Amino acid sequence: MPFLFGKHYSKAELLRHVGHISQIGGVRLTSEEDGVARGVRHVEFRTGTGFQFKVALERGMDVGLCEYRGQSLAWIPSTMMPAPWYFEQQEAFGWLRSALGGFNNTCGMVHIGNPEAADVSHYQFPARAKETYGVHDRVAMLPAQLVRYGERWEGDDCILEAQGRVTQAQAYGENLVLTRTYTTKLGESRFFMHDEIENAGWLPTEHMYLYHINIGFPVIAEGSELIAPVMKPPAVPDGLPVGDAREYSRFIAPQKNWMLQGFELALGAEADGRVPLAIVNRDGFGVYVVYNQRQFPNYLEWRMMGEGQYAVGIEPCSNTFGREIARNLGQLITLQPDDQRVYDLEVGVLDGHAAVEAFRQRVNALLPHTGA
Repeated sequence: MPFLFGKHYSKAELLRHVGHISQIGGVRLTSEEDGVARGVRHVEFRTGTGFQFKVALERGMDVGLCEYRGQSLAWIPSTMMPAPWYFEQQEAFGWLRSALGGFNNTCGMVHIGNPEAADVSHYQFPARAKETYGVHDRVAMLPAQLVRYGERWEGDDCILEAQGRVTQAQAYGENLVLTRTYTTKLGESRFFMHDEIENAGWLPTEHMYLYHINIGFPVIAEGSELIAPVMKPPAVPDGLPVGDAREYSRFIAPQKNWMLQGFELALGAEADGRVPLAIVNRDGFGVYVVYNQRQFPNYLEWRMMGEGQYAVGIEPCSNTFGREIARNLGQLITLQPDDQRVYDLEVGVLDGHAAVEAFRQRVNALLPHTGA
């Protein structure tokens, strides 16, 4: 039963008050008509609480804009999130010119991390025995096929949802199909994202996957903090600048000439594998994320305190940073034909100090406690 404007409403009561459900919230299909994003379709969700987000169909079905009562949860880059036909795939770092930014960038499905070469001779194409993958591969810049979207009622609950498919395939190569479903409810300030990835080809394919969740101002501000069940001191992944590892949980004002930081955190999980974490500012406003550690055994943080590039990355991932490092650690996944992997994410708003403290208690329950 939706909780809206300080009151619970049944379906019948709510519909008596409006001409159409879109007066309060819902799902609609829109498109960009100007600039580098022209032609990108969005499935726009409004839940009636002031929470809204836009799923960019041409950008891997990732969320770009995400807001709550006029406050952004996402970092929006100077590139303005272009359409995929501007993706410079031939450049190792072309991903940074078009993909990075918005609320979420999906990374993979074959490679995550910095550019690396891989042996692909098992695809039986002698002219391409090796392939070089650019930063975070290409799924974030692949168009989706929209399967369905809209509103439906389950009793007194109004369900808002959208589903689509993204295919990453090539001749003599991988054939991976991502089916993604977004679900939320009228009256809630959160959404659920459910991914199913299938090897639809006839040969084995290596698989790496990461959610690059980009939190920006005003959630990120001087004095903001990470609330997470960190079980031991963080590590700095190979290839990233070495800084003070104690800085991972606190955020500062935008800095001039800032060098990015990266941390690998060992996080505790609830009995069912769920890992709750949040970033909140001093005003008691923030965003929380819950992912499943059985699906994403590793967690990375991107701490970018630079002017303009002022964001923190929440990054649950299938393996550590670096293809060869992951292979040597036995973390690299191989999907056989018809194999499937499932990934789940919950994202929501923390509005007010009471909500923040309740979430902090949930996280603190996972931390080791010592006593006399």
